[in-house]
Amino acid sequence: MGCNSSSVDDILKGKDARKQSAWKKDSSNITSPVDNGNDKFDPRLPLTVRQKFNIMKSWKGIARNIEATGVLMFLRLFETNEEVRTMFTKLVHDGKYDIAQLRESKELENHVKQVMYTLDEAISSLEDVDVTVNLLLSVGSSHRRLKERGFNPAVFWKIEEPFLVAVKETLGDRYTANMEHIYRKTIKFILETLIEGFNKK
Repeated sequence: MGCNSSSVDDILKGKDARKQSAWKKDSSNITSPVDNGNDKFDPRLPLTVRQKFNIMKSWKGIARNIEATGVLMFLRLFETNEEVRTMFTKLVHDGKYDIAQLRESKELENHVKQVMYTLDEAISSLEDVDVTVNLLLSVGSSHRRLKERGFNPAVFWKIEEPFLVAVKETLGDRYTANMEHIYRKTIKFILETLIEGFNKK
C-alpha cells in the first residue's frame, strides 16, 4: 500500500484537485445526512449514511495529524509483524531495527506518507464510492509487482490493528466505542478492496 506507481500517483495528485492538503480540509464541507437528501446508502460500502458521515467528520482529526498517525501505525506494524519487517531491507538488518533510526528514516517517512495519503483519499472520498473503490483497486493492483519480494495480499491485513491503534492514539477521547466500530468496518472494507485489486486479472 502506498508503493510508487504512476497510475496511483495520477489518482492521488490529479483526480481530486479539490483536496490539495489533507490537514487543511474544513469539516464544515461535510453535510449532515439529515440535511442532504441526495446522500443515499451504497450497498458496496458497509456503512450506513450516518456512519459514513461520522467517519468522514472524525477523520478530520486524523488528517490534521496524518504523518504522526502514520508513524505510530508503522512502528506498531514493525513491532508486531516480523513478516513485514523483512520486506524493509534498508531499515531492518537480521530482524533487528532501531526505533530512533526508524523515526528519522526518510524511506519510512516516504512510505508512511504514501500509505496515509491513500487512506486519506479513500476515506475523504466516501461520498463518491466509485472514487474510493477505483483508487483502492488501483493501489491493490500496483502491489502485484512486489510478488518477487515475497509480497502476498494477506500482508494487507497486517495493517488493520496497527491502524486502529494509531487512530485511537490520535483521537484520544473522541475514539468512542461507536467510532471504533465504524473504523473497524471502514478499514475492513478498504483492505478487502485492496486485496480485490491485487487479485484482479
